[in-house]
Amino acid sequence: MSKLEIFITNPIKLSAGSFYPRNYNPKYLFVKEGMSTCPTMSQYIVGDIKGGSTPPAYFFYKDHGVPFIKTSAVSRHYINVNDLQLINEGFHNKTIKRSITHPYDIIYTMTGKFMGKAAMCPPTIAEMNMSQNSVVLRTASPKEAAFLTIYLNSQINRIQVRGTYSITKQKFMNQGKIANLKVMKYDSKYDALIQEYIDAFDSYYYAVLRIQEIISEFNKDYHFSFKDESQFGFVVKPGSFDKRMLMPNFYRPDVEETIATLNDGINTIGLDSENLSKGDEVGSANYLEEGIPFIKTSDIINFDVDYEPDCYCPESFLSQLEQDIKCGDIIFAKDGKPGEVAIIQEDNKVIISSGLVKYRPRNTDERYWVFLLLSSKYGESYFKKWFVIASTMLHLRADFFEAFAIPEITDDVKVKYIDSLERSFDKKCDAYIKIAKIKAVVEESFTNPSIDLSI
Repeated sequence: MSKLEIFITNPIKLSAGSFYPRNYNPKYLFVKEGMSTCPTMSQYIVGDIKGGSTPPAYFFYKDHGVPFIKTSAVSRHYINVNDLQLINEGFHNKTIKRSITHPYDIIYTMTGKFMGKAAMCPPTIAEMNMSQNSVVLRTASPKEAAFLTIYLNSQINRIQVRGTYSITKQKFMNQGKIANLKVMKYDSKYDALIQEYIDAFDSYYYAVLRIQEIISEFNKDYHFSFKDESQFGFVVKPGSFDKRMLMPNFYRPDVEETIATLNDGINTIGLDSENLSKGDEVGSANYLEEGIPFIKTSDIINFDVDYEPDCYCPESFLSQLEQDIKCGDIIFAKDGKPGEVAIIQEDNKVIISSGLVKYRPRNTDERYWVFLLLSSKYGESYFKKWFVIASTMLHLRADFFEAFAIPEITDDVKVKYIDSLERSFDKKCDAYIKIAKIKAVVEESFTNPSIDLSI
């Protein structure tokens, strides 16, 4: 939420081109004057700034096609590869050929509440495309792309963007304004540090890919019959109706078959009710631009949460709400985006919204086992069974938490899935921490050129 700011500007600085007060904010003018000799974006990148386009609905597919990036899938430094849509390959290669992306190209968002976020394309996806709300930037080398990504997400550039964008129905930066953004010049003194950033970036996405593969292997190994299709025909006998649920998905045979596949003849336990809790709403009046990250359902990315989300809240809410989010907790969506699952990998202080549920596993093995169950078709079946629609939004009934069964962990399950997941999450976490340290040092160097660039 925007807060009231009062400042005084010199009348000589006023321009007939714009009477937006933010264009005369002292912070913006200080950055603008201090970077007057820096190159512009158009001088920095190779070729033109290319904008994307959204294909017609009939060119979006469920299980095949070229990955398509929505602006909501772009966070600062990361693209959420679990939130990509799939589009027609022919449309991608011909109609919107101009905006085809390759690894280490930069996606930069230019519209709405997601405006001003930059992330490099991951090395694990050869080609992607994007909506008209983003642009693709190509540099001469991956090192320059990594440096530019850090700069575009920096506080200095955020101040610059706040004095640059236009407002029609929403915030907007056109390609011309992006081309004229001032950019810190890349220097060879950054080479070693930026190479470490790229190595960590690669390690992060290969770990995410491995987690996806483990989930896929689990689904295939157990031959789960569940398919997430909106249209599904079947017959239900009147005597089978449960008064609690009159939603068709509750009675789908593939849902029951999938749950039974894993549970028949095996000992199960339930979720520990004492370690389950839902999040809270803090109200838009308490949204801040910095503070404690406020995590919404849209802030689950790559099996973790976005620690640089759109909204923050006062630190006092940590003690007031007593959510006690800790490293290793499982977070999953109960409203809006059903079945989005994450493991908190940093002991950062965060507040989760009421659309999310926190579960603290009994031990390490249960952490990765419950994560796998929730992320797989087994978990999808339970989510599909217990979701209802209220006010046009999906909501998870409380019955889900009582019904969800956790099969016992066998030696085979531990060796093939749990241990592999633990190693992959550890690699992803190590890479994330390395990236965070590097970008902090590089960003500080923008205002303190004498800083030691070793970490």
